[in-house]
Amino acid sequence: MKPWQRWLALGLVVAVLMHLLTVWALPRLIMREAMSRIAQETAAQPAPQAATGVYLPPPTDHTQRRIVMPSPDLLYATCALDLSRGPVRITAEVAHPRYWSVALYGANSDNFFVVNDRSTAVRSATGTLLDLRILPSGTDRATTAADGESTMVEAPSRKVLLLMRLLLTDDPADLALAQAARSTLRCAAPTT
Repeated sequence: MKPWQRWLALGLVVAVLMHLLTVWALPRLIMREAMSRIAQETAAQPAPQAATGVYLPPPTDHTQRRIVMPSPDLLYATCALDLSRGPVRITAEVAHPRYWSVALYGANSDNFFVVNDRSTAVRSATGTLLDLRILPSGTDRATTAADGESTMVEAPSRKVLLLMRLLLTDDPADLALAQAARSTLRCAAPTT
């Protein structure tokens, strides 16, 4: 093998390894930073709100870039979930007349679960009752205490990001409804 061929082969091997490392590591680094910031912002809220485990950012405008390309037509709520100590229970009573969704993302940024206003969730006279129990990967569901109401969701990683979105219009009353709906979101260790 000629020297230039060795250098070419070495260059190709290094390029392939760098590409694979970037594709694997970059999403995990971005999610770790995002979840760390959300956890800090959640803890910095007044005590009653911080206790819910939910961060309620102000409505999006041109000055905010907490997430990539946030939409001013959506109101957000987030939770940084740590499943290393066991399951986390997500509850909300979403009485919002427009589109809303709750999405869960693993530590590698993959979306692994979504529920929205069109899902077959438990319905009530006032809206949708959301009750999820997020389980660490490998949890034996048979031995996990459940109340029969919760939807069990197995997470692919110990760190999970929850992102709630509620569609807004220009009507101030609509913003008030969306804020009331997102304020019902709770992310906490189950009591049962």
